Amino acid sequence: MRDSEEAHIRGLLAPFSRVEGLHPGYTMFEDRCHKAREGNIFEPATGPSLTCSMNGHAVFGVEGEVADVLRRIDAAHIVKWQPNVNGPGSASGGSMDYALMYQRTRGVELDGQLMSAPYLQSANEDVKITWDTAPHGTTPPLYQVEGKGTPACPPQSVVYSRCEITPQRPEAVPSIRARYGTVLQVDIQPPLSDGTYFEVPRPRS
Repeated sequence: MRDSEEAHIRGLLAPFSRVEGLHPGYTMFEDRCHKAREGNIFEPATGPSLTCSMNGHAVFGVEGEVADVLRRIDAAHIVKWQPNVNGPGSASGGSMDYALMYQRTRGVELDGQLMSAPYLQSANEDVKITWDTAPHGTTPPLYQVEGKGTPACPPQSVVYSRCEITPQRPEAVPSIRARYGTVLQVDIQPPLSDGTYFEVPRPRS
């Protein structure tokens, strides 16, 4: 189960490195198992006693126009993106239509209102893509990929923790941004399960 979940996450991340205009910055993969909070006589513990989850994310520098790179991501058929449920002339968040519309209008509606920060999300919500945006008239940009210092694994404060960062000496997000101008991040984690792939049920009392 652990091996198949890891292969699934890494298999989703890998194709992005082959998209023209995306330059790999670093990739982080985490696998953690933690015990649930213990209950007491007033508030008995519920849910599984042990939960294991995985997630991965990759940060890229963007060369050229973001819209062109987004179209190449779409053409790569890595996943199926959220449909545009609003139909022609508008677009819904998470869809490729909205992402491209945001880039085309520089994040400003016809009436001058700022649009919500764009993102791409897969139809099954496993994959989410965000990127630096610079809509007209906003300083700083409405959204920037987070990160200041050199990427580091979180402290090992759980029952089991495995964290890998590639390359071993990763470049910080501001440095990637200074080189390419725009940073894009890909996150892999099923939000409905928090990336959970294994649980140990709590013994019945």
